[in-house]
Amino acid sequence: REHLRGMGVEYITSSRNGAEFEADMERFLDGERLDVVLNSLTHDGYISRSMRLLKPGGRFVEIGKRDVLTDQEARDNFPEVRYHLLATDTIAEQEPDRFH
Repeated sequence: REHLRGMGVEYITSSRNGAEFEADMERFLDGERLDVVLNSLTHDGYISRSMRLLKPGGRFVEIGKRDVLTDQEARDNFPEVRYHLLATDTIAEQEPDRFH
């Protein structure tokens, strides 16, 4: 964390503890909500924790592969959020020029 602070990074949290992450993010946001979450974490309730940080109409982009929500689960639990699965490995394979 000190290294990041030395680089001028103001907001730093950890993905090792979901409750701590969520509390830190709530404090950083100070009542505001996010437009986009790019996620790859499924342990410790990270999907739900991160979905709750989005504003209505916000986008949750999942790049993980395991234990992700189905479109129906996302709609049922977070109807105000747009949920997208993004298979970056497939895109890289099908469109390699985009990754140079």
